[in-house]
Amino acid sequence: MIETITQESVIRLATQQSLPAPPQVVMRLLKVIQSEDFSLADIVDVVESDVSAAATVMAAANTAATRGVNEVTSVRDAVTRLGAQATRDRVMHQAMQAAFQPRHPALAGLLSKEWALAAQVATLLRQVSCAEIGLEDADTAFTIGLFHNVGMVPLLSAAPALVNIGSASDYYVAARHHASALGGVLAKRWHLGTAVYETALNCLRPATAGWGAWGLVRIARQVCAQRIGHGAAVDEQTLSAATLAAQEALQMTDIVAWMQEHGAEALSAA
Repeated sequence: MIETITQESVIRLATQQSLPAPPQVVMRLLKVIQSEDFSLADIVDVVESDVSAAATVMAAANTAATRGVNEVTSVRDAVTRLGAQATRDRVMHQAMQAAFQPRHPALAGLLSKEWALAAQVATLLRQVSCAEIGLEDADTAFTIGLFHNVGMVPLLSAAPALVNIGSASDYYVAARHHASALGGVLAKRWHLGTAVYETALNCLRPATAGWGAWGLVRIARQVCAQRIGHGAAVDEQTLSAATLAAQEALQMTDIVAWMQEHGAEALSAA
């Protein structure tokens, strides 16, 4: 059994400089998109200036979920296909993966699955977004899904600085109880926006009262964790509580089956 991760150790991690700021390519991209008169050409210039960013955007544009009739062969075409927000999200997600690498080999596999889970949740939420579930904008839904678990990332990366690991899965469960605090800090530091900030603060804390996008993320997270075999993230109690909350908030009797049905095509292509 591992030592308990203390709230004090999490606060220490959050207030120290061990949480990296966004790299220059991300900051430049954010500056362009936040300007009032930006064009896709401006975004292309930023993405083309960074090899990793360019490769990420090209790969994203050619995935099964976004691929059109023809394969994208240029950054300009890739940005055009993805759009400004999705391009930003992909570049930021790749930058975060580069910034956070697990120091303990036992957690490398779990962090890899956590990145895969985020991508699956994002894909599912984008596919099912609609007025019926209170998440109408597909791009916002994708963003929320892609970064919902940012609080888990530094805990899985900096583990040896906090505790001695006995069981990787036990550590993961313990970390999940404190991930919300770090999620909020990281969402602000990486300029991920209010929607991601609120989701990161709440989606990994099942006891949070009220209903919001985080409730949908909790359900999507469980559906996707089961699908990809991310056993440490599977939590039947959380799924049951989130399903009951959805029934009350959305008057949907079986939102899990609804998500699986409406998101099946997207998840199969992801």
